[in-house]
Amino acid sequence: MSSKKNTEPSIDVTESIMPPALDYNMLKDLDKIMGYDMRVLLIQEFITYAPPQLATLQQIFNAGDTEALWHKAHQFKGECLQIGANQLGILCQNLETSAKNGQLKLMSATLDKLQTELARLKKTVSSFGEQL
Repeated sequence: MSSKKNTEPSIDVTESIMPPALDYNMLKDLDKIMGYDMRVLLIQEFITYAPPQLATLQQIFNAGDTEALWHKAHQFKGECLQIGANQLGILCQNLETSAKNGQLKLMSATLDKLQTELARLKKTVSSFGEQL
């Protein structure tokens, strides 16, 4: 009896079921409020600003200061949501909740997810280029 190998291509459905890294309706709203050029500048500044913020969150976690972690996650959540980085904002909300509840494993996992989501946001921004 011969065994047949499955030759169907593997499909990564994660990307297709994930919400976009940026809320495109929010981008349109930002265009109306501040204009396209300022919105592009704001997002570019956020891309530069975000990695040190995540590093600070990690340092606070490593120091074991859950109250400070809660406050910093809350602040960063607002900044994420202001530019339409909703998935980053949701992860910050999760970090806030786990910090309030002292859930160390969940905090650590969420910090890892924040890094992954920031990389996805950067990829999205770079793929849009001037069309962002």
